Amino acid sequence: MTLDMLLGWGWMVPVAVLFPNVLWAVLPGAAWPASRTTATQPWTRWVEFVECVGRAAVFILPVFYRFKLGTPASVVAVLAMLLALAFYYVGWIRYFTRGREPELLYKRLLGVPLPLAVSPVVYFLAASVALEPSPLAVAAVVFGAAHVAIGSSEYRRLVAEARAFAP
Repeated sequence: MTLDMLLGWGWMVPVAVLFPNVLWAVLPGAAWPASRTTATQPWTRWVEFVECVGRAAVFILPVFYRFKLGTPASVVAVLAMLLALAFYYVGWIRYFTRGREPELLYKRLLGVPLPLAVSPVVYFLAASVALEPSPLAVAAVVFGAAHVAIGSSEYRRLVAEARAFAP
């Protein structure tokens, strides 16, 4: 592990994923359904906590590691990171250019379910290979399991609400 953060470039891993999220927070979006603020299912409380811990880990850990590109596996991992990040950005572009409806954050993209939940998980898993051996893989699995479970639950809730209010 190295504290030479600027030369290690590991800090770019979380920054690249956070960029569209910053835009989402700053730019106005479509209104979320009112029931979004109602009580959640009991299992989501602990899963949200697990997701929060995993998210903190996947955003903090890469900062302290360097990319190691000396092996074929690490080169493939960087390519997988770039593809996952590109796919993630395409999902966000779809959201921003098609009315910023909440469902667009969860709808299939090129056949992939929950693209904005799955692609960052793939990205962080690939990063765990491209960076020096790190606990990032464990953090990515923890974050990913919780992130995808919450995304799936939220998407099912939005679909159920849409059906309930459909004419």
